[in-house]
Amino acid sequence: MRADSPTAPPRPRGRPRRAAARRVIVDATLELIGEGGFQAATMDAIATRAGVGKTTIYRRWPSKEALLADALHELATPPPAPAADESLYELLHAYLLDQERELGDPRVARLLPGLLGELESNPEFAAAWVERVVRPRRRAIVEVLQEALERGELRAGVDPDVVADLLLGPPFLRLLFPLGLPDVPPTYERELLETIWRGIAPDDGSR
Repeated sequence: MRADSPTAPPRPRGRPRRAAARRVIVDATLELIGEGGFQAATMDAIATRAGVGKTTIYRRWPSKEALLADALHELATPPPAPAADESLYELLHAYLLDQERELGDPRVARLLPGLLGELESNPEFAAAWVERVVRPRRRAIVEVLQEALERGELRAGVDPDVVADLLLGPPFLRLLFPLGLPDVPPTYERELLETIWRGIAPDDGSR
């Protein structure tokens, strides 16, 4: 019977196809970190959990640290993507809401202690984290703010880097390290943005 015959039996399931391999590897990595911490996410364990060979992993990532950084990046807020009919104010509000969803994700809270420890103890992972997560994420919001400044959508003289700090820092502090702080109200993102906006809005106060 020809293999391409309509009546040929289905091929047995094997290792994931090339297009799907990245997804199963990333999922396996996150599962292992969540279950046993960063020490549990060895290349052997990831390959076994994902059902792929280690060569398949190394074709996509040069090191375990790069894979860990990319896997954790899957949980991060996507960079803001301005729409033609969306104001800067609306975009920033949506971005803060996305951060709230990210930081409120139970997986993020569960992984954070291990992440901080790994950043402290593993310089190679810290370098991969900075290169693959921190810099692209910050660069994206700074570029949005810089372009808005050039279009006159921000007050002249505003520093996009400082505004980025204001947008990224408070949610991280209040949602991930709330000990001793008041409960975060449901309107926190809107109130935070209103406070920031009063300092950066164009002279006519437009949104």
